[in-house]
Amino acid sequence: MRIISYSGNPQAVRLTAGILNEAPPWGKVYVLPVPGPPLMSFQYGEEIADLFRRYLAELVNEWLRCGKRVIPPGSTVWASGMGIPGEYGGGMEWTQYLVPEGKGLDQSKSLKPVDESDHAFSSWLWKVYWDYLWRFKPATWFNSFGEVFFQYTTPAYEDPDPPTALPPFLTAENSKHFAWLEAVLWFVLLLNSGHAHLLDRCQFCARYFVRARGKKRGQVYKRGGPSCGNCKGADSNERTRAIRETAKGRMLEAAARSWLVWKRSNRTPDRYATVARHVSAKCRPEILITTRRDAVEPLWVKRNEVEIVRRAEQLNVKVGGERNAKG
Repeated sequence: MRIISYSGNPQAVRLTAGILNEAPPWGKVYVLPVPGPPLMSFQYGEEIADLFRRYLAELVNEWLRCGKRVIPPGSTVWASGMGIPGEYGGGMEWTQYLVPEGKGLDQSKSLKPVDESDHAFSSWLWKVYWDYLWRFKPATWFNSFGEVFFQYTTPAYEDPDPPTALPPFLTAENSKHFAWLEAVLWFVLLLNSGHAHLLDRCQFCARYFVRARGKKRGQVYKRGGPSCGNCKGADSNERTRAIRETAKGRMLEAAARSWLVWKRSNRTPDRYATVARHVSAKCRPEILITTRRDAVEPLWVKRNEVEIVRRAEQLNVKVGGERNAKG
């Protein structure tokens, strides 16, 4: 059986980045990135369109914060509830939580617990996502080739059931607004496009952009984060600055230790020269990174004396506290 989604379109990612970056021109009508009716959120003035864009940005930003995941790997949504809206006088009461994937199939099977340290575990995103799919199921049909088709349409024309999960910036009164419902629908279609992992947000200019290709498997940002084409130079400069700051920090730490233990003698009459020799012996790679030289001179110690003394005082307090604790 082959499952086909009409939202499998890379154009949906580029369109999403464009909508998030710039308010659409007045009078322009955006349609959903699948066959269907146009978005009502762009037909009722700038205020509603901006509201849609804000809601969509909240969804995308939370998704990026969760590592481009809705739920932690190896987990699934487990939900239980009772009642139907309008019946029993109590409405629908649902409880949703995450369990290891496969728990409902075989209770006796030993499964790896859900990673609760994952940002996606405590996020409101998966609850909103599950709630939307539960309330607004796509149309499904089959053809003679064994293919299954799914198609979503905007729920703005419906009178939706009350939501069972809300993000922190919404209340029950405005959660039924079609701008929010269409923002969630757009987000669902974005994830279904098969190309959502190419969407990112620049850490420098905060604009959304589409990558030419995704990150390699297991790749993480050691310094900084994603950057768009306009900020490539800034990204490189930021990495260089971070490397130099780390190297200088190690040099200052070595200088503070030498400053703290220095005692005047015939061999070490000058404190600045003694500290400089110690730093040169202990931090050759760091000196090359920060100064492009093989060693530091006493003048370097004098220029950084305030920071060296501050670190030496902190180190002295720490060492004294450890001694008192042991004593």
